[in-house]
Amino acid sequence: MKLLPLSGFLLLSVSPAAAENLVYLKCKNQMTLASTEISTGKLINEEQTREELLYLKIDPVGNRFMTYNPSAENQNNQWDDALISGGRLSAKIVEDNEALNVEGELDIEFQPAGKLRSQVSAIAFGMISSEIEITGDCMAVDESVFDAAQEQSGDN
Repeated sequence: MKLLPLSGFLLLSVSPAAAENLVYLKCKNQMTLASTEISTGKLINEEQTREELLYLKIDPVGNRFMTYNPSAENQNNQWDDALISGGRLSAKIVEDNEALNVEGELDIEFQPAGKLRSQVSAIAFGMISSEIEITGDCMAVDESVFDAAQEQSGDN
């Protein structure tokens, strides 16, 4: 008889993120970029490196994820498809428009939180080719950290 009140309490105490099976991560990344002028083959920059933060919202059941990068000018705030299995997310990165052609892969360990790796090739305006490598360490956070990062950027 006491089992019923205990199970009711447990159901009510589950956070909305857990109830929705969403996982939130904060990743500290190092991005290395090397760019070449296509027509001449001239190296424009040799392995520029910078650090950045990336926040992720992962929906393992829906095989999708959303990213938020505070240093990016444009945010898409949309779900992207992924292959999610065994606590690991893998996704193809593809963008093809008049200005930019991007192809790459993203791999994230999220249960438990671990490494982020990404390899991307990009061509801008048909003139500049860039190779981008991103490596990072991720830590689990809750929904409020993801939301606060988005709100803080909106205030700037």
